[in-house]
Amino acid sequence: MAFFVFAFALRDLALPKVAVLPVEGLLLSGESESALTMDVTGSRTISRLLRRAAENPHIRALVVYVDSPGGSAAAAQEIFQAIQRFKNRMGHPVIAAMGDVAASGGYYVAAAADKIYALPSTLTGSIGVLWQSVNMEKLLAQLGIRAETLKAGRFKDTGSLFRPMTPQERELLQQLLNDVHEQFIADVAKGRRLPAAKVRAVADGRVLTGRMALKVGLVDELGTLDDAIQFARRQANLPASAPIVTLKERRSVFDRLFGAAAPLPFPKALVTEPLLLHMDGRLGIGVSALLWQGMANLR
Repeated sequence: MAFFVFAFALRDLALPKVAVLPVEGLLLSGESESALTMDVTGSRTISRLLRRAAENPHIRALVVYVDSPGGSAAAAQEIFQAIQRFKNRMGHPVIAAMGDVAASGGYYVAAAADKIYALPSTLTGSIGVLWQSVNMEKLLAQLGIRAETLKAGRFKDTGSLFRPMTPQERELLQQLLNDVHEQFIADVAKGRRLPAAKVRAVADGRVLTGRMALKVGLVDELGTLDDAIQFARRQANLPASAPIVTLKERRSVFDRLFGAAAPLPFPKALVTEPLLLHMDGRLGIGVSALLWQGMANLR
């Protein structure tokens, strides 16, 4: 009996299959993490998983499952490019399936796929970029705290919490945000094969349901993850019973025991939304519904 089970497992390993790549929680540069407050998907981890998938001759299609409110602009862009490289190198169908939220950076990632499935109530869209900072000058003065700043370069402490922002700093930051926004629009237009003008018309940061996104061309079908997997099988000429493999890095026993207790990392280049606001506003892309999604992810 043991030999029979072993032989059956070996046969499954050799069968053509569909790979499912989960992209969940905040999108950050670096490695994926699990925390008590929210999962983190690291762009470096995703890039590495896709390289390994490209080396596996038994993977014939890829389904990217996105349940993310966004995060770092650079991380979303890196994951988008990694999926595009996988598509171009392998020529396999790549399908995206959206969960509760696939907005802003989450939508950025999904846009790299050949086809996007969303649930009717999925929160998506939110194509925009933001910078947020806090001015605590008056509060600190009431506490008798005065900051002393030395700098070389007039814009080096832009966004400081110790003073108001100058008009010149606001103009500089707006130029920066506009540039990243244009990159976002251009990548969505490329991934979705849409005119940039059509993307720009809905790229004002608005959040859409999956049903609304279907009407404006940001998604292709309303359906579940299972619907996306079945479509990927058909596109790859695989039987309906073709096995599924989840692309996930193996974690050590130590990580499994203690990883959930690790604090949520605050990365080098992130502003998401008020729920996770940094005191020194940093660039990022996220959806205002992050609080709604964040509560669902508290565990």
